[in-house]
Amino acid sequence: MWTELQLVARGNIAPFRFVRVDTTTENGCVQAGDNTDVIGVAQGGTNKPEVSGMITSQYAAENGQPVRVAGVGSITLLEVGGTVTPGQYLKSDSQGRGVPVATTGTVIQNYGAIALQGGSTGSIIRVMVLIGKVRPALS
Repeated sequence: MWTELQLVARGNIAPFRFVRVDTTTENGCVQAGDNTDVIGVAQGGTNKPEVSGMITSQYAAENGQPVRVAGVGSITLLEVGGTVTPGQYLKSDSQGRGVPVATTGTVIQNYGAIALQGGSTGSIIRVMVLIGKVRPALS
């Protein structure tokens, strides 16, 4: 089973990034921040045509525009913000990119996907959206 949500962007959302619920409006979402609770991954593609040298910012959606979000159980693409190997649980970094959850420390980690492929910073990899929390092993 997979889920695709149709939401409204409440801020600029880059393609292939984690998103979270916007708690100030109904049916809204914003690009996720560092280790925030996520609900899925924003659509790929951009909201403007690609015109060389004329458009500087490309977003999946800007404030007030509709955005498709791949929800729990979906196989989708996600941009990563560090080195990722298949099978790792991924959380959001400060830019909504997927990074591996911490394996040590005391902070509860909010994961939003499991990596199906490996990659490095800037890579767009296949993931399965899977949402949960984990407490790293104390060191």
